Amino acid sequence: MGSLAAAIRLAARGFEVEVFEKNEGLGGRMGRLEESGFTFDTGPSLLLMTDTYRELFASAGRELDDYVRLIPLDGQYRVNFGDGDSLTIRRALPELIRALERIEPGVTPRFYRFLADACQKYRVGRSEFVERDFEGARDFFGLRNLRLLLRTRALNNYYRSVSRFFRTEKLRQAFSLQTMYLGLSPFEAPAVYSLLPYTELAEDGLWFPEGGMYSLIEAMEKLATELGVRFHLNSPVEKVVLSKGKATGVRAGGEETEADAVLVGADLPYAYRELLGGTADGDFKFRRREKLQYTASAFMLYLGIDRKLDHMLHHNFYLSGRYKENFEAIFRDRRLPDDPSFYAVVPSKTEPDMAPQGKASLFVLVPVPHLGPNVDWEREGTSFKERVYDLLERRCGVRRDWVVFERVRTPLDWRDEYNLEEGAAFGIGHGILQVGYFRPPMVSKAIEGLYFVGASTRPGTGVPLVTIGARLVAERIGREV
Repeated sequence: MGSLAAAIRLAARGFEVEVFEKNEGLGGRMGRLEESGFTFDTGPSLLLMTDTYRELFASAGRELDDYVRLIPLDGQYRVNFGDGDSLTIRRALPELIRALERIEPGVTPRFYRFLADACQKYRVGRSEFVERDFEGARDFFGLRNLRLLLRTRALNNYYRSVSRFFRTEKLRQAFSLQTMYLGLSPFEAPAVYSLLPYTELAEDGLWFPEGGMYSLIEAMEKLATELGVRFHLNSPVEKVVLSKGKATGVRAGGEETEADAVLVGADLPYAYRELLGGTADGDFKFRRREKLQYTASAFMLYLGIDRKLDHMLHHNFYLSGRYKENFEAIFRDRRLPDDPSFYAVVPSKTEPDMAPQGKASLFVLVPVPHLGPNVDWEREGTSFKERVYDLLERRCGVRRDWVVFERVRTPLDWRDEYNLEEGAAFGIGHGILQVGYFRPPMVSKAIEGLYFVGASTRPGTGVPLVTIGARLVAERIGREV
């Protein structure tokens, strides 16, 4: 996604751009699976901050709506709590307030204060931290920035920040679970990520591209092709070619392609180790690769169901009755949770063509630890899948004998298909020492003409942030090359 967005911007600036892609299709984790009449988005499933994509197309003199239609989703997002109670999130405030008051009487003024606080974090976070390229330490540690960080409490603990506004555990969970989008624990993430529920509720809302999330990739591919970008599919890059401290091209399929600059979209730790052979370790002098903190991974089920699943919405979150213990198992103990929270998406609710008539496509994501010594997926994968099927029947009312198609993805697949370090599906983490200036930079300090884009570099993980990162790095290349 990051490479594709950057390719569009660079081609629109007049650069000749060639893209080398390891797999048979573009998009990386934002892929598509089609089988037996069922269609699934393989990775990201929530479209937020659509202004980032509209601005991307506008930068090339185009309108996003001429390439893909975005469908607004309201009332298609439900949080199911461990005790069987549920909350449907709606953008229409009168309906949402009634739902919140049912769970926590008297919450309305505190909820408005939560929105105001989250709005401030969103405005300041985007303009001053997410959408800025920190070329040096002074850019980040200036007095103005430090004042903003203190005023917004952006680096405080996310869960504790949410708990200031809500007294019931259910609403604290409902407005902190969004860190799951980034593979983070709300008990460890910075409070700035309260901007996520704010974007869902008040800023732009939830959207879904007609045809599925991959339709956005297809739209970007079409635009890039119109601008003259050349794509090389099934062409894994073997190395970045270096000469006298400068990146001069890439080698793929045994052949070298010369370039004035190289933008690496592969996962950053993999790129340093495999594509650069450790020669750019000067970029990581403050944090060696083995000391980086990684996000969670994801156990995925892509299921074709022989009925419509009318009782489910498009987006469905099922939270563990042991909410905190679930995150502790994943992030502290690095083991599979006994009673996992999970996320279930029924895209055919919005796009019926993503399943055969009378059937449904069901995408299930269970946050799990990234690869490590405490989980042996070869040995434990089958039993964990059975546990997830039990949860689907108990929590969602989806019976195993309704399943007519199944595809499984574990952290091993994330590692092997996308070269994601430790199989961490969302890249490196977003702890205090891995955000802003502390996150690996988009520009190599050790090698001239070498740049990076993607979830593991600045500004961070998530489709909108990666798209913003593509703009920042394209602007930098435009100034320097």
